[in-house]
Amino acid sequence: MDKSKEPVGHLSSIIGIGLLLVGLVVFGVVEQKAWSHQTELTKNFEACMESAPFKKSLLVPRPEAVLTAEELQNHFDAFDQMLKETGLPPIWDGKALIPWKDYHKNSIEFARDCHLQLGIDQPQQQLKGTYSKPVWDPNSQIWQQAD
Repeated sequence: MDKSKEPVGHLSSIIGIGLLLVGLVVFGVVEQKAWSHQTELTKNFEACMESAPFKKSLLVPRPEAVLTAEELQNHFDAFDQMLKETGLPPIWDGKALIPWKDYHKNSIEFARDCHLQLGIDQPQQQLKGTYSKPVWDPNSQIWQQAD
């Protein structure tokens, strides 16, 4: 009598293992598609951000190349003053020093435009790498408390 129940137990185990394997394969395929979509979205976002005005400011001459000795001393004094006031070093845009927070706020506004173009509404979940960090999310608490 025990022998007749044994094949049923094995059959149940085999079916259970089979369903588990099918579930894992389906889960893997779904995750792979999500990963690919996230990668593609990040790539498109990076391409959009390449046209940002702040990207061009990295190509401007350094202050020591365009300022006289007196202007350079004033530049360093202004730099030190902004650093003391804000705790962050200012950014040279080729013409003047800009507080880091203002500079980055402009980049966040540009990022928001890129998000709208690409249909990104949750950048911390939809993007990968650096762009998934709260500092790049226009809706994060960092920017809600700014000002």
